[in-house]
Amino acid sequence: MKNILAFLVLILALSQAAIAEEGPAGVEAITILSLPVDSVTIYPDGLATVRRTGEMEMTEGVHQLVLDLPPSVNMESVRFGVTNATVEKVVYDDDPEYTLNVSSPGLQKFELVYLMPMAGLWAPSYSVHLEEETVLVSAQAVVVNNFGEDLESVRLKLVSGPPQEEPEALYREAAMVDYAVAGEAALMAYAPKAAPVTATGELETLYIYELSGRKDLEMDKEVGFPLFEETAPIMRSYLWDAYYQNEGPVTEVVKANNTMKDPWPAGSALLYKNGEYVSEVEIPYTPTGTEAEIDVGSSADLKVERKLANYTSAEEIVTIPGAGNASSAMKVTTETWTYQLSLKSNVDRNATAEVSDTKPLKAEMISAEPEPSEMTATGLEWVLEIPPREEVAIEYTYQVVTKEVMASR
Repeated sequence: MKNILAFLVLILALSQAAIAEEGPAGVEAITILSLPVDSVTIYPDGLATVRRTGEMEMTEGVHQLVLDLPPSVNMESVRFGVTNATVEKVVYDDDPEYTLNVSSPGLQKFELVYLMPMAGLWAPSYSVHLEEETVLVSAQAVVVNNFGEDLESVRLKLVSGPPQEEPEALYREAAMVDYAVAGEAALMAYAPKAAPVTATGELETLYIYELSGRKDLEMDKEVGFPLFEETAPIMRSYLWDAYYQNEGPVTEVVKANNTMKDPWPAGSALLYKNGEYVSEVEIPYTPTGTEAEIDVGSSADLKVERKLANYTSAEEIVTIPGAGNASSAMKVTTETWTYQLSLKSNVDRNATAEVSDTKPLKAEMISAEPEPSEMTATGLEWVLEIPPREEVAIEYTYQVVTKEVMASR
């Protein structure tokens, strides 16, 4: 059997009789195990789950196994199981010692799982090619091996999701997904118990990418693997904060619809427009069926201008009666402001503009054409459709009334 004994680093060079004399009474053999890595799961903060497996012929009775573990392993997370055996005792040390009672002789399967902090890092690296109506999104997973050893022919799983405050909670939650995705039968009682889910890899906001085939990761090296590629439909819009940018420029934003079955992890992207490099942008975490807003940057597709079209100020003195025959005078000042916002298209297609402006807190709106799509105590917002090469305008008027009490008389 090619797997049998392939994972053993060392069997103590003593006869079983000598071991029995020096070791615990009734122990059949003392063996140091170094199991090969079967799979690693890497989380966004560098935490990793390592799963090692192997098998060996064992006789019936009590055996003592010493596990050869990397020094940075979180010992509290170590879980070790053997088929047809029960764990009677564990001595926790740099290399934990397990005393097992094997109930039936023959080929026994081993599974060892543990956590390693900062053992591996991964991040998506995107290239985004923007066309008129679509965008080609290509993602590569860049993985750094800090496990302290070369990993050969391992299953590689990468966890993605929005930022998490509790790394340990992230591990526990994603581990449940891991078991659901793999569809593996739990070999040990410690395996996380998850409610039945479909094998989509999703649990709430977490997702596990399991790369196809087995991968080699050289120690202390960055290695890139293809993650996905998709052509996605897009919607363009231009954002203009007219209050702070009276004459622009506008900011072009592309909303790309993720039509894949997998979410897009958050990461940096090199943006290309019509085949030419434009800038580096950020891709937000985008679940399937939602839109990623990609800030393309300043654009000359729209020429914009905000100007004060009219201002008037009127004062009026009014008398305010008081107690008895007393009265006081009050000066009432009414200021009226009219602004015009113009937007001219420089492109041969329809353009959507999202315009925002600011008014004083005490201002009262008198008129607006067109009406704002949303209005708050100090904010005004419009969404406009601009035909190719045409110009549209917004005009609005507000008043601010101030009152000043003058001397009594």
